[in-house]
Amino acid sequence: MAKKKAVKTGKVFGYCRVSTDGQDAERQATEILDYSKANKLGDVVIVRETVSGAKEKPELDRVISELQAGDTLAVWELSRLTRGGVSKLFGIAGRVREAGAKLIETKSGTVIDDSVTGEAYVFALGLASRIEREMISARTKSALKARKDAGVKLGRPKGKSKLDERREDIKKYQGLGLNKTAIAKLLECSRPAYDNWLKNNPQAVKV
Repeated sequence: MAKKKAVKTGKVFGYCRVSTDGQDAERQATEILDYSKANKLGDVVIVRETVSGAKEKPELDRVISELQAGDTLAVWELSRLTRGGVSKLFGIAGRVREAGAKLIETKSGTVIDDSVTGEAYVFALGLASRIEREMISARTKSALKARKDAGVKLGRPKGKSKLDERREDIKKYQGLGLNKTAIAKLLECSRPAYDNWLKNNPQAVKV
């Protein structure tokens, strides 16, 4: 009896994206690894990227360009791929399909493929994300308008400077005999900004 030919299992890439260094990508990685283990997807290559959802994502582009038939791109949530709405999500999902690979959202366990269910899911999620962004924008504008109508001045009060809060530090640096350029660096501001502050605060000690 002839032996069955072993089917080669494709690679599995787990993509984790955060917007800032302060956010934790490990939760996403753990979720992807747990899902992959439970569904016996095989070893996972975790790819991490720190970039805003609206900007270009070189690591994501690199991974997609390397996908081959049978591979899998796993992501905790599709919003990690892009915040650019339906068209962007469709574009990414299309590139994955063209490579003969599949896209999985581990949070919902949804496999994104060329089926009606897969495309409908992408459309629904992208539309929901867009509605959420527009609602947040509308609430922010409404709150700012309400404050303005109430006579609350927005922004930094005229004549105020962030260096006002560093007055004691400035006196200390001046007392040490540091020049203006050195003091500006310690204050993490430009030399012109420091000079301007001194001009507006003639009572400050000068060196």
